[in-house]
Formats: sequence, structure tokens, C-alpha cells
Amino acid sequence: MATVQEKIAQAKAAGYGDAEIVGHLAAMPEYGEKIKAASSAGYKPEEIVSHLGGPQPAAAAPDASKAKGGGFLDGVVAAGAGAGSSAGRFVLGAQRLVGKGLVGLDSVTSPTPSLSDLVTSNKSPSLLNRAGNWLVKDAEEGRARLTADLAPYKEKNPLSALAGEVSGDILASLPVGGALVKGGAKLMQMAGITQQAGKVIGALPRAAQAAGVGAAYGGVMGATNSNADTFGGSLGDAATSAAASAAFGGISSPVVSGLGAIAGNVKQRFSQSSALEYAKQKAAEAIARDARGTLATGGYVNPLTQVAARFGKLGDEAVLADAAGRNTNQLLDTLATLPGRTKESVYNLQRQRTAGVGERMRSAAEKALDTQGQRQATTVEALISRRNQDSAPLYAQLRQIEVQPSDTLKAIVADADKLGAVALGRKIATGYQQPFTIDGTPAANGIMNQSGKWGMGDLDHVKQGLDDLLKSSSATKPDGTVTALGRSITDLRSKLINELDTVTTDPQTRVSLYQSARNAFSQPSSLIDAANAGKKSINQGEAGINTVVRNMSDNELQAFRIGAFEGLREKLGTQGGQTNIMNMWKEPATQEKLRAIFGSQRAYREFAADVAKEAQLKRIQSVGVGSQTAARLAGMGDLDTRALTEAGSSVAALKAGNPLVAIGAAKNAWNRVAIPEPVRNQMGAMLLSRGAEGQQNMNAIVKIVQQLNDHNLMLNGGVGALAGQAGGSLSGNLSTPARIQQQ
Repeated sequence: MATVQEKIAQAKAAGYGDAEIVGHLAAMPEYGEKIKAASSAGYKPEEIVSHLGGPQPAAAAPDASKAKGGGFLDGVVAAGAGAGSSAGRFVLGAQRLVGKGLVGLDSVTSPTPSLSDLVTSNKSPSLLNRAGNWLVKDAEEGRARLTADLAPYKEKNPLSALAGEVSGDILASLPVGGALVKGGAKLMQMAGITQQAGKVIGALPRAAQAAGVGAAYGGVMGATNSNADTFGGSLGDAATSAAASAAFGGISSPVVSGLGAIAGNVKQRFSQSSALEYAKQKAAEAIARDARGTLATGGYVNPLTQVAARFGKLGDEAVLADAAGRNTNQLLDTLATLPGRTKESVYNLQRQRTAGVGERMRSAAEKALDTQGQRQATTVEALISRRNQDSAPLYAQLRQIEVQPSDTLKAIVADADKLGAVALGRKIATGYQQPFTIDGTPAANGIMNQSGKWGMGDLDHVKQGLDDLLKSSSATKPDGTVTALGRSITDLRSKLINELDTVTTDPQTRVSLYQSARNAFSQPSSLIDAANAGKKSINQGEAGINTVVRNMSDNELQAFRIGAFEGLREKLGTQGGQTNIMNMWKEPATQEKLRAIFGSQRAYREFAADVAKEAQLKRIQSVGVGSQTAARLAGMGDLDTRALTEAGSSVAALKAGNPLVAIGAAKNAWNRVAIPEPVRNQMGAMLLSRGAEGQQNMNAIVKIVQQLNDHNLMLNGGVGALAGQAGGSLSGNLSTPARIQQQ
């Protein structure tokens, strides 16, 4: 009878492959169990044949067309067979692990056997022990059959079969491994270790994510692929596999990301859509760094959403960069410094914005003061016309009246003469080419023509002389406060008016002609005075302004605001005035003055908010100008714009015969993936967009970050799963399998 070595030699000579020989021997009772055990231990068919057959002369090479290859359909079939085989082995591995667990549990829960039982072997195994051993034996036999069935496919289409095995392992372990990944993510969330809203996940967190996924899947695969004899050994294989898979995943993630960055950099130079997507990513990174407030910086509030809301409040003049902060401005400054379209776009925006700042601030002042489009010049002109129309007939009638002065009136006029009011009244009458009847030989008290009657027109001119004295610097200070002399003149003026009202009162109607004429003249005049005071108020302090407006009527306050707008309008028409008002946030005196001018807290806050917006819009004037060397170098480093410098250094070092320096510079150039000009142009256009386009770009930036993070999550999850499969496959060789005993 031929030996097994001879049978194997004859089969090889006939052209049978190792897998076919092993499959045939596995059906023989004397070799079946041993071959199954060797296959389950991970030995390949050629190793089994070599072990059983011993050293043999090289057989004739089989037909190459039959040994390898095959068409597309054969590859698909091999991949399917590999997936089915690996999935089946996973399930059987889980069954074996359960069996080992039951056996281990039985050894813990069963009573310790007596000495006689050990000697006589009379004690039968428990039901738990028998069930566990049956599960282990059935699983090992099943895995051996699956390995034997897959052998022909692996021999003919090894790559397709391998791909199928990897896919099968991942799909089979997905429920358990995925549950572990989700559980780990939940624990991280409970511990506060969560992804910050609105920020692109960095390289280190991505590597950690891939390592975590790899550890989860690797642990599951290690446990199911283990060949350890005990349950504890299987768990040890799972731990070893998890550690190895975590290492594979963590190392593979940055490698995959680096390859993706290089491929993306090439694509961005030729694809407009790819350049736009990367531009959104870089803009999002800069905007996220400008997060404001504890909630935003802590990752609880999306800073991109925060900037989008701020952008909507800045008005039609704002561009996207205005709504962000210093990091975004620095990015725009870097883009404006580098070659590209952004440089010219920024320059045009700066000129346009600078030319319109005065008109925008004037409009803000007019809206807050509620002048309803009225200007001081036209208002005063209309008031003068109305004053003349209303008061002229009454004053013409008044000039026809002569009164007999009382002693009180004589004393008042005498005091007014000492102050110089009578002389001023005479000059006023002369200017109007009117007679002045308070004249004649000086009396003892200095008043002329005391014996006769006085004309009311002359007495009104004396009152106007007192008015002019009140406007002098000795009576009223530049800030509007009244001196002691001014208060005394005011008192004398009031006494004179009361006397003149009395002597011109009709006994029947009880109406004073002088009071009626004065009211007809003074109402428009007081409005004119209020408007003039408003115009001067921008150069006064808070106390002076409050003194001026304290006793004003509503109409006078409206006239005051019209004049105040005129003063503000002139101030905001100069660059220095604009800067002065924009600096109000750090100048309390300016704030107090403006509060007094605007009159209400609501109006002041409305104007202050518009000024703050304008100050924020002004920040873009610093983009692309000035030295700012350190900030620009940092920005260029962030954009990796020194790759050409590194490449030039490498070439120079080669010419100088210094290969070590050349290699180092080339390495640095390789590590710096330069941002192409199309991307820079897209970034600049995005940061300078305004209105509906800017809002649309802002919404797109918010979405692209989430999409990018989702993509990275899937990518690193896949990397981790592959690492888990690799680490799990390694665990099958970690335990020492039983070798087949040679006949």
C-alpha cells in the first residue's frame, strides 16, 4: 500500500494543486481531524502538504492559465467567496469564544474533584462543560472547512479573495465594533471631550479617532480570530490586537491625510470648484479663531453662526471680513500681500469705503436726531420770514404809542443807561433809521427828557440793548453759563418788560399790545436762537449744553437738534472729525457731550451703534498697507507660502555641493503644500463679498465645515476599521497552535 508521501507525489505529478490535495486528504478518516486542526491554526495548504509529504522533487509547473488569473467574473466570485468565508469565520470565532467562556465558567463554578475522582476518572463532565467543548469543537471544524473551501479561490484570484476577506471581516464585526465606537463617543461627550462647534477637526484628533476605531474593531477581531486554549488567552489576544490596531490606525491617519492634501493641492490648481471648497475651509478656520465669548471659545456655540448673525447687522456696506475678527483680517492682509486678484480688490474697496464714510456718519446723525431732512439755513430763513410777517404790523402800531413813564420805569431805564443799554438802543434805532425820543438835556440822574412822554419804540430799543448785553462775553461764558453780571441784567430786563406790558395793556380787553408784538417776534426768534445754540453745542461741554436746553420748549428743542445736526455735519465732513467721533468709545467727555446733544438715551445709543459699525468697517483700511512684518510672516507660514524659498535653497545647496542641506530643504519644501493662486483668489473674493452674496457664502462656510468633519469622520473610521482588521488577523498567529503529528 502506498504511503501518504507517495500519494502526494503522485498527485503533484498529475498536476493537482496543494489545496486540492489537502481537500482530498481531509476527507480521509486518518487525516481529516489533523488537517482540520492545522487549517484552523492558520496553516496554509502548501505548508500542510510539505509537512505530510516531506521533501519532494520539484513537480512540473502547472499550466499558468489554470494556476492564476481568470476573468472579471472569476474575480467577483473570488471576492464573494472571501467575504462569505471571513464572515463565517467571524461568527464561528465568536462561537468558539463563547464555548471557551462556558468551559472557563464551569471550572470556576464546579466543585473541586476529589482525589479518587482524579485517579479513577469516575466524575463525568458537567453539562456546561460539555456544551462549551462542543461549541469549541464545532467552531474549529467549521473554520477548517471554510478555509479549505476558500483555498481554490485564493490560489486562482488571491487579490480578489483577500479584498473579499477584508470586507467580510469589517461587515461581520460592524455591529459589535460600531457599538463600541458609539459607546466611546458617548463617554467622551459625557466627559466634556467633544468636538468644538464650527471648527475643522485637526490632525491629532483625527489620528486619535482612527486609533480608537481601530482599537474597537481590532479587539473584536482579535477575540474572534484567537486560537488560544483558554478564555483568558482569547481576551489577551483581543487586548493585543486592539493595541496593535490602535497603533496601525493612528499611524495610517496622517499618512492618508497627507496623500489627500497632495492630491487636493494638484486638483485645486485646475478645478474651480475644488479651489472654492478649499477656500471655504481656510476661511472657516480663520473665522473660527475669531470666536468671541466663553460659549463660542468653549465650543458650545458655533462661531461661524455667530459671525453670520453679526454680518447681517453691519448693513449693506459690510463685507464678510468685517463681521469676523483680527485673524480673518490678517488672512485677508496676507492674501492682499501675495500675488493675485485680492490685492486690487482690497484697494478698490478701501477707496470706495473711505469716500463714503462721511456721508454714512452724517446720515446716522440725521436719523438719530430726527431732523426730518431740515437744514439750519433754510429753517432760519423760514423763521425770519414768519417773524417779520407776524410781528411787523404789531410793532408798527406800537411805535405810534407814547407813554407817561412812572417812577419805577424811570428808575429801570436809568439803570439800563448806566449799563450802556440806552446807548445801544439809540444805535439800534439809528441803524433802522428811526427816531429815538429819549433825548435832551441830561438830568441829575443821567436820563434825558424825563419830563415828556416816551415812545414805546424807543423803550423796545432799550430792551433790545439789554438783550445784546446778555449776549456779551462778560454776561455769558463760552460754554453757555451765565455770569453774575448776566443774571443781574436778566433781572433788570424782566422788570423792564413787565412795566412795558403794563403801560400797553388795554383796560377793556386786558391784552397788552407790547406782549402780543413781542410774542409774535420772539417765538420765531427763540427758535432761531435755539438752532444757533445747537450748531455751537458740538464745541461745548456737557454742562453748558444742559444749561442751554434746560428751559427750552418742544419747538425750541427741535430747532436745537436741527442746529446740532448742522454742527455735527460740518465736523463729520473732515477726516479728523470722523476720527474724533469714532474714538468716542474711549473718550467719556465726548460720550457725555453727545448724550446732552441727542437729548435721549435711545437716540444716543442709535447713533453710537452706527458709529461703532463704521469703526468696525474702518479696520479694513489697514489691510495690505504698512509694515506689519511679523503678522504677515505668521500669516504666510499659516498658508505655507515658503515652499518656493525652500525649493530654491535646495537647488542652491546642490550647486554648492552640500547634499545634506539640499535634502533638508527639499524635505521642508515637500512638507509645505503651497496654496495655489486660484484658491487665494477664491478666498479673497469670498472674504470681500457683501449683501446677499456674502450671506450665501457665510452659510456655505458653515455647511462646508460640517461636511468636511463628516468626511474626515468617515475616512478615519474606514482607516480605523482596516487597521482593526489587520490587527485582528495578526492575533490568529499570536497563540501557539497544535502541530499535525506526522505518520
